[in-house]
Amino acid sequence: MDNTVDVDNILTDFKSGNLSADECFCMILSLIGYDAAKTHFLAHVETLRKEQPKLHNQLFNVYRGYFECLDECFNLPDKLDCSVENGFYATDSSENQDIGFDLDLEMALKLSLESAVDTPSYASKLMSSHTVNGVSDKCHEPERVRKMTFSFTDNMSCEKKAIATQSLDTDSSHTFESSQKSKKKKNRKKSRVDRPLSNAPLIYWFRRDLRLYDNPALEFAALSGAPVLPIFLWSDAEEGPTKAFANGGATKYWLHMALPTLNRDMIDRYNNPIIFRKSTDYLTDIVDIIKQSGAKTLVMNDVYEPYLKERDDKICKVLRNKGVKCERFHSYLLHQPGAIKTESLCMRGMGSVTHFMECCRQSDPEPLGVPVDPPNILPVGTDRPESVPVSELGLGRLPKRKDGTEIDWARVIRESWDFSENGAWEALQLFLNEGIRNYEKESSRGDKLNTCRISPYLHFGQISPRTVLNEGRYLKSPKFLRKLAWRDLSYWLLSVFPDLPYAPTRPQYQHQRWSDNKIHLKAWQKGNTGYPLVDASMRQLWLTGWMNNYMRHVVASFLISYLHITWVEGYLWFQDTLLDADVAINAMMWQNGGMSGLDQWNFVMHPVDAAMTCDPKGDYVRKWIPELARMPEEFIHKPWKCPPSILRRAGVELGVTYPHRIITNLEEAREQSLRDVVDVRQKFEGLIDPRTGNDLVQLPNGVLIPVITRKEFKYKTRNPESRDNPHSAVLRGYRSRKRDELVEYLNQRDFMASTMKECSMRHDRGLKASQSGSFY
Repeated sequence: MDNTVDVDNILTDFKSGNLSADECFCMILSLIGYDAAKTHFLAHVETLRKEQPKLHNQLFNVYRGYFECLDECFNLPDKLDCSVENGFYATDSSENQDIGFDLDLEMALKLSLESAVDTPSYASKLMSSHTVNGVSDKCHEPERVRKMTFSFTDNMSCEKKAIATQSLDTDSSHTFESSQKSKKKKNRKKSRVDRPLSNAPLIYWFRRDLRLYDNPALEFAALSGAPVLPIFLWSDAEEGPTKAFANGGATKYWLHMALPTLNRDMIDRYNNPIIFRKSTDYLTDIVDIIKQSGAKTLVMNDVYEPYLKERDDKICKVLRNKGVKCERFHSYLLHQPGAIKTESLCMRGMGSVTHFMECCRQSDPEPLGVPVDPPNILPVGTDRPESVPVSELGLGRLPKRKDGTEIDWARVIRESWDFSENGAWEALQLFLNEGIRNYEKESSRGDKLNTCRISPYLHFGQISPRTVLNEGRYLKSPKFLRKLAWRDLSYWLLSVFPDLPYAPTRPQYQHQRWSDNKIHLKAWQKGNTGYPLVDASMRQLWLTGWMNNYMRHVVASFLISYLHITWVEGYLWFQDTLLDADVAINAMMWQNGGMSGLDQWNFVMHPVDAAMTCDPKGDYVRKWIPELARMPEEFIHKPWKCPPSILRRAGVELGVTYPHRIITNLEEAREQSLRDVVDVRQKFEGLIDPRTGNDLVQLPNGVLIPVITRKEFKYKTRNPESRDNPHSAVLRGYRSRKRDELVEYLNQRDFMASTMKECSMRHDRGLKASQSGSFY
C-alpha cells in the first residue's frame, strides 16, 4: 500500500510546528515499518533539505541516532532480514530470537511518542510518599496539583503507565523502582540516548534556574535538535560588585549542596552531566568552551540585577560578533522589570505594591501562561570540555581552627533543608496542604509552620514563580500570592535605582544620625541582646539560614528603631546569613525599614509585646534559646521581670546564663529615633512636599515626586517637642491584662525573697571586695 500521502501529511504537521522531530519520526516509522524507514526515510524528507534545512537537520539527527544506536547496541547486521509484526521485531534466524522486543515501548523510551499519558504530577508522587504521623497525606493534595505532568521517569512515556502508581525512591537519584523486565528495557534506552549527535552543539548556561520543570530556556535547548552542553560557572567577583555583597556564606553553601543534586537529575534523566568551571571571567570561559566544543549557540534564562544584565549584554555582544547566537529567556520573575510602564499611573505611589500591580496589569495584558514540562531529551555532545568537581568551586568551604579541625557552622542548615528541586516541591506542597489554612490570619506565628519555606528555592530558581502562582491561585490566599508581587516590585525598583543595596533612595537620609556602637551590633548579630524574641530570631537565622517574615520585621525594628544602627548593617548581615539572600528584596525591605526607601513601614515591632502575637506561649523562644527552656510562660519574653526565686528554679542567672538587656529604656530609645528623622527632614525642608508633607525623591530623569511617608514622621516634624504622637507606629501586639496582673502578683508575693537575695548579693560583693584589697 502506498503511504506517501500519509507521510506527506505527517511532514506537513511537522513543518507547521504541530509535531516535534521525535514525534514526526516515530509516526513515519510506525506507518511504513522498520525496513522501509531505514532505507527510504531520508528520501521522504529530502525536500526539507533546501526548504527548511534546520528542520531537516533535526529529523536527520533523530534518524541517525536511532538506527546507529540500534545497530551498535544489539550488534545487528546492516542488512538483517527483519520486519515488524504486531509491534515486535521478527527474524527467521533463531540465533537472533533474543533480540525481539516491544518496538512501541522502546521508541517511547527515547522519543516520548505518547504525549498525552494521564500520569500523576511530580508533586503528587512526592505527596503520595509523604506521611504525617504515619498516615498518608495524599488525601489533602490539591486537585490542581494532580493534573500536573512533571516526573522523573527518564522520558519513558509508555513506561509511565507501569510506574504511575509507584512511589518516588528515597535515594537522591530520584529513580523509580521497577521490575527486572523494565530495568532491561531502561538499559537499552540509555544505550541509545547516550550516543552523542554530531551536529554543532548548543551551550545551556545554568544560573539561577536550577530546575528542569517550567524552564523555558531548557525547553528551547531541547527542541533545537542540537546536542546540549549544560554548564555552570562560578566566580565571586562576577556575581556582583563588592558594595552589593551578593554572595554570602549561606547562599554559597546552598549552591554547594544544590548543584550536585541538579547534576544527578541531569545524569539520571538525560545522561548529560553539567560542566562545572571555577572562573575568573565568564566571557573567557564561555569562549573557551565554544572553541573546544564547536558550539554555535548560547542559551540562558535572564537575571535582572542591573550589573548582571549589563555583563550579560556584553557577553552576548562579543559572542554575536564571533558568529555565536545568544538566546535569552524570561522566567526568574513574573514580569520583566524593563517591561513595566508607568505612563498611565505616573510615578506617584511608586514603592507601593498596589501601585506596582496596577502598572503590571496595564503594561502586560498578556497572560503569564502555564508551566512547561521538563524536556523529553537533551542530546549529549561529542566534544565535552573539561569539568571540575563542585567541591573545587569553593562554595562550601568551612573555616578551620588552629589545630586544623573544621568549624562546621552549616551542620544545622544541612539537617534542616532538602537542597533539591524535589525539596522545593515538597516545601510548597506542605504549605498548600497544611500551612495555608492559617496563613491569612496567623502567618506571623514563629512557633508554628504557617509560612511557606520556599524563598531559598525561588532565589536559586529551583521552582519558578509561575509555578508557585499556578499552584497557589486556586487556594484563595491573596496574602500569599501578593508575596510574588513584592518580589517583582523589588527588582523593578532595583532597575530604577541600581544603588539600592548601599545608598538611600531618599538621599537626604544619608545624613541621618546612626549609632556606631559595635558592641550593640555584635549582640544583635549573635542573638545576645537580652530580649528573648529578638535573640531567638537571630539564633534561628544563624543556625538554619532562615526566619519567617514577621521575625525579620521584629529584628529589623529593634536594630533600627531601638539601637539606632543603620539599615546597611542589617542588610549586610542578612546577605551573609540568609539562604534566600536576595539583593533586590533585601535592599528594598531594609531601606523601607530604615526610613530611606520609597515606602516606609507604617509600623515598628515592639521587642517584647510583639511576642504576644507571634509566640504567645514562648515555644519559639524555648526552641532557639534552650537556656530559657524552663522559664514559665508569664516571664519567658521578659525574664528581667521574673522574681529571683523563679529564675533560680528555671536555672537562669541573668548576666551569666542569659545576658542582661543591652538597652533598658525602650521608650526613650524610640523617641530618639523619631528625633533623628525629624532632624533630617528639618535640614532638608526643600525635599518635603508642602501640600502633603511627604518626602520628595528625585527620579533618574530629574523629576521630583512625593513618596509614601509615615504619618508619625509628618506629625513629629510639625510638633517636634510633643511627647504624645497620635500616629505612633509601634505595634504592641496582643497584650493580656490577666497576664500583666499575674506578673505583678508574683513579684509582690516574691518581694521578701527578692529582698533577701539582694541583701545576700550585696554582702557577697562586699566580702569579695575586702578579700581583694588584702592582696595589696
